[in-house]
Amino acid sequence: MANIKIVLADTDDKYLMPLERKFIDGLEDKADLIVITDPDYLKEYFSEPQRVDILIINEELYDAELERHNIASVFILTEQELLNNNTGDAEANRIYKYTSVKEIYAEIIGKSSARSETLNTKEETKILMMYSPIGGIGKTTVSAALCEALAKYQKKVLLIGIDSLQTIGSVIPQLPFMESGTEKLLIEKSEYVYEAVKTKIINRTFDLLPPFHLSLPSLNIKGEDYINLINGIRDSKDYDYVIVDGATGFTEDLSRLMGVADHTIILAGQDKNAVYKLDCLLRNIDCSDNDRFVFVCNKYRNNRENFLANGYMTNFCRVSEYIELWTENSASEEGVLTNNRSIQKLALMFI
Repeated sequence: MANIKIVLADTDDKYLMPLERKFIDGLEDKADLIVITDPDYLKEYFSEPQRVDILIINEELYDAELERHNIASVFILTEQELLNNNTGDAEANRIYKYTSVKEIYAEIIGKSSARSETLNTKEETKILMMYSPIGGIGKTTVSAALCEALAKYQKKVLLIGIDSLQTIGSVIPQLPFMESGTEKLLIEKSEYVYEAVKTKIINRTFDLLPPFHLSLPSLNIKGEDYINLINGIRDSKDYDYVIVDGATGFTEDLSRLMGVADHTIILAGQDKNAVYKLDCLLRNIDCSDNDRFVFVCNKYRNNRENFLANGYMTNFCRVSEYIELWTENSASEEGVLTNNRSIQKLALMFI
């Protein structure tokens, strides 16, 4: 299979160096990378017909004449932050130049992979568990927002809620309940359970397993049933990510689900009571692996005391991201946070 051809064009060679390194590290021998910093050489290079898979170019260097060439995807680096990526050209996307290298790379590869078999290689499914010992911290909302953020990077994502009372409908309105009888498929623990359940999955911006109308205990559904399902999904490689919206509290089932997850995101609060509950959790599990356990403070208010940053707590958990308290107006019509920088940064931790 032929390598993809990527052209990086910007007069600032120091700016291009880390971006070039990211493409080299990320794509290894799958791509032929051409870096152009001289405007005259850029004109000379495109003076003859060129076939380019990905062109990443500073807006000051971009010329409509480039459209005459066979360029599959164009990404324009702009000095101005944009509210959207629309350029008027269906084949071009604008990217804020001073976004992180990792974010630029993720957006470019995500949007280009659908066009290129070379880039569209199937990797292992990552299982992300969202958990909190604190009720009302926004666990389900952040789970859905994370799914949406990953989907914007062209990732295929499935959301599974395992709360005893399935309340995902409060975040995603007009969501139908799971078809009656599906619980029997789960508790049979068949190795083909995913094949049996996948027809029930609903597609929105991301995919999700509909909530059960009754509580899980009343349906005799246990954590081990979800573990069996998750393992089946992982084996299928149908999804890039499975986000598991975990239950509040701490049980043996939840502990086992954390063991299955590649990463567990622990939502914390900044107030004294929330930090006390987090401390109780940390006395029962070892969260010292900073790659496997990621701490996020949700509903953060910078005008209030942050007990997470006080005293001995900083020795036991390193908060990777603070998500500021949102209002209803900052959520999409489906009720999840969109275009939130903290959510986007959280998504990038796992890409």
